[in-house]
Amino acid sequence: MFKHLEFLPSELPPLSFCAVPDGAATTQGRTRSRVLVVDDEMLIANTIAAILNENGFEALAAFSGEEALATALTFRPDILLTDVLMPKMSGVELGMQLTKQLPEARILLFSGQAATMELMRKAEADGYRFELFPKPIHPDELIARLKGL
Repeated sequence: MFKHLEFLPSELPPLSFCAVPDGAATTQGRTRSRVLVVDDEMLIANTIAAILNENGFEALAAFSGEEALATALTFRPDILLTDVLMPKMSGVELGMQLTKQLPEARILLFSGQAATMELMRKAEADGYRFELFPKPIHPDELIARLKGL
């Protein structure tokens, strides 16, 4: 159904919000789960957000941990989906900070780097547990896993 998350800019699906039928299930009084997608690679963050928007989620993209924290305070995501290895603030650090500000948000990390495991171990030692997705993840698998939360 979908390609892997390796798009050329001309192939990007348009960012849009899809309609939700009357009587649809709600999340915190909303009709769709909100997902904040964070990756320092803009193409990846925008592509994932677009795919999620087309598949029943309300998704926004952010391109750094700092931008994500500011966005999260107004957007109030149900799910944070963040890359682990980013400049300045890692996805693990972002998850730890967001957990303090929005404890009800589910934190999901994705990474294709082996160095991620050390950051995850440190977070676990401090009492934080985050689910880790491999990168790249096929959009169908991502959507299925997010809908199963």
